[in-house]
Amino acid sequence: MLNFNLSKTIIYAPLAGISDSPARRIAKDHGADITVSELISAEGLVAGGKRTFDLTKFTDFERPFGLQLFGAKPDKMAEGAKILAEMKPDFIDINFGCPAKKVVGKNGGSSILRDLKLFENIILGIVNAVNIPVTIKMRSGWDDDTLTYIEAGKIAEDCGVRAITLHPRTRAQRFGGQSDWTHIAELKEALNIPVIGNGDIRNPIDAKNMFDQTSCDAVMIGRGSFGNPWIFENVKEYLKSGNLLPDPTPREKIELAIKHFEMNIEHYDHPYGMYRMRRNFCWYIKSLQHASNARSELMKLTEADEIKEFFNKYLETIEARNKLNNSQSVSI
Repeated sequence: MLNFNLSKTIIYAPLAGISDSPARRIAKDHGADITVSELISAEGLVAGGKRTFDLTKFTDFERPFGLQLFGAKPDKMAEGAKILAEMKPDFIDINFGCPAKKVVGKNGGSSILRDLKLFENIILGIVNAVNIPVTIKMRSGWDDDTLTYIEAGKIAEDCGVRAITLHPRTRAQRFGGQSDWTHIAELKEALNIPVIGNGDIRNPIDAKNMFDQTSCDAVMIGRGSFGNPWIFENVKEYLKSGNLLPDPTPREKIELAIKHFEMNIEHYDHPYGMYRMRRNFCWYIKSLQHASNARSELMKLTEADEIKEFFNKYLETIEARNKLNNSQSVSI
């Protein structure tokens, strides 16, 4: 059994280059029940690579927390899992879902779904190597002609996996088209272990629909949280009361962008922490006034004080315009 409850939980998805410790802490602070690391290379761990080990850093605040491992060699994966287990996460998650060329090109991620014997050997090696729960995240298959999610799910359950996250797209789809939630429902029906649904949850209504349509035990949110960590608490409130929380104000978005930036600088130092934040800046301000011009200006700035000053002035401009618009509406 898992050493934490999965029932109706909301999980922050593992996202390469995105779900680092600062982002996970923000997600947790905004209602995520469980967090998972970026995908970590087993071969990088075994080789002692500093950049790889940097990805394993986490705080107790992020718990329940899982470290996600990827690779294609059973022996390296088992050895890498042992290294991760020493760091005492709550679970180890195996990545069988990543569609990125640099991962698939090394026969990792979703590529392994084409070879279910290798899939089985990797899982068995890890389950036998560690004394903490092992979960997996996978896609429906390599393409529409090789939908392996039911067979793969049964293999994983027989090997001792404690829970499975299914992103019901194929590798060929990448992130295009619509995910097929019927795959989640079918996998849940076929297995006795918990099934976590993932894919196309953009708002609380989507999350409730996934629970209702698939009977999954938990949902995992990734892209729907980009610049919008409020989605986690909003989903939980909607599931509890049926009420939607108000959208975050421009001030709340900009203040959180600044906080996230400060956390990144503390975690990575300057300038790397600043570069890591650039796409997050774009996501935070996406729906705000004159966001396109603001993005262009932000990309030119490299110093922390400049960036904070820019955001403060940008917020002043937005609030002044909103105040003017409101006063004109009242006078009319």
